[in-house]
Amino acid sequence: MAYSNKIAEMLARASETDKVEFAHFLANNLDTAEQSRDSARVREYVAAFDRFAAPKQGEEF
Repeated sequence: MAYSNKIAEMLARASETDKVEFAHFLANNLDTAEQSRDSARVREYVAAFDRFAAPKQGEEF
């Protein structure tokens, strides 16, 4: 069964640098000023990207 979620597919293929840049973008645009400067917050976003990008059991990219 092929994985059809294009966002998850792209996150799975993205480099760590790309994911960090995207996390910073989201933090700067969605979080409060205090949260956007918090490096732990950015790491939480990157971890969420990795969890979202993981194929479900039995699925393949």
